Amino acid sequence: MKNRVIILFFLIGAVFFIFVILFGRNVFERFSDVRPMEKLPDSEVENVEKPAEGITAEEELSFEEKVWEQRIQNALAPVNCINVSGKEFGKLKYSGPLIDAHYHIANIPDGSPDSREEDYSEETRPLLGVNTKISDIVCSLEREGTKKVFAFFPVYKEIPTQMVEVVKRTMEKYPDKFVPFIMPPDNDGSPDGSPTVNAETLENMLAIEPDLFKGYGEIGLYARGDHGGPKGSPALPPDSARLIDIYPIVRKNNLVIYFHLGEGQRESFEKVLEQNPDINFIWHGDQLVSYGSGGQDLSDVDEILTNHPNVYYGVDELYGDVWLLKPEVSKEEFFEHFEDYESLLEKDVKTWKAFIEKHPDQTIWGTDRGGIALWSIDEDVGITLTNYARAFIARLDPAVQEKFAYKNAEKLIDER
Repeated sequence: MKNRVIILFFLIGAVFFIFVILFGRNVFERFSDVRPMEKLPDSEVENVEKPAEGITAEEELSFEEKVWEQRIQNALAPVNCINVSGKEFGKLKYSGPLIDAHYHIANIPDGSPDSREEDYSEETRPLLGVNTKISDIVCSLEREGTKKVFAFFPVYKEIPTQMVEVVKRTMEKYPDKFVPFIMPPDNDGSPDGSPTVNAETLENMLAIEPDLFKGYGEIGLYARGDHGGPKGSPALPPDSARLIDIYPIVRKNNLVIYFHLGEGQRESFEKVLEQNPDINFIWHGDQLVSYGSGGQDLSDVDEILTNHPNVYYGVDELYGDVWLLKPEVSKEEFFEHFEDYESLLEKDVKTWKAFIEKHPDQTIWGTDRGGIALWSIDEDVGITLTNYARAFIARLDPAVQEKFAYKNAEKLIDER
């Protein structure tokens, strides 16, 4: 019996040994085929498509989304600052900080995603991501010594999310260079359009990125074409129903308002200033400035500032009271204009010095550049504009110079 048991165990062991011989090698090879992940060559790594910024690898962008994302990235692309110089205007100059309280930021291409890049190649106006970039503006500001700008960012009702995204990324990248104002026209190039969207649309735009914007404007309340330009939307009085609905939205979002008034809008404007004492307004433009043989008559502007502490006037009509930053003026003509700069300064001092010194806490400096003339945002132009402003500011009462140059603008934002 004992021998039979021994023989049985021997037979079982032999069968197991034969099983291992026949099948074990195949099993071992199957498991041993698992190898560590090999590193891709650098050339192949570079060719792997990376997800767009802000998009996780699991998300898939549509064709349209990819086009808009690329346009936004183009607007924020880095550039190499170039070393340029501008005109000088004598040894007497203000050397402190500057805030340019009137700077138009160009829009990104707003055409269909099917639009070809060459469709914009002949564009003569600034077009963000095509012929200028946010980093170009920053280069210019740093070269000219401008601390920051009140930046009027356009936001169109057809593509509000994309245009607000440009503002958001700009502020993430350059938080100390721009004070963002929302400028939302409503097809103002058309006779049935308006200089601004309605209250509901504005509120929806602001809700895309709450607390992003610090101001609302520039809103041109004048009739399009009143200076000989293309006809478009009619004048929008400050006390119009559309704007009356907007003021509570401005108050709710703690915004500063920037208007360009139209002809005959003084009474309407003062009515709104009285009704909204808790909202700060800025305005500019020559529609309330009359002209005579003795030059500009600022009496209407003077009285509005005297009567309303919640309003500021933006002075950008320097250079001998000649509007230079427009497509009809070439860059060469711009520089030629300053050849006899002493006579220009003399004229500007005569027009503006007493006015600014009478209202030292309600006047701010600006350039009104970037809107329609591409060359107006060139670095040498920016240096020339600010050098001229420094020469003018140096001729003001020393107690007023810093207020006009930057402190009043700074106060408007800090005390919101």
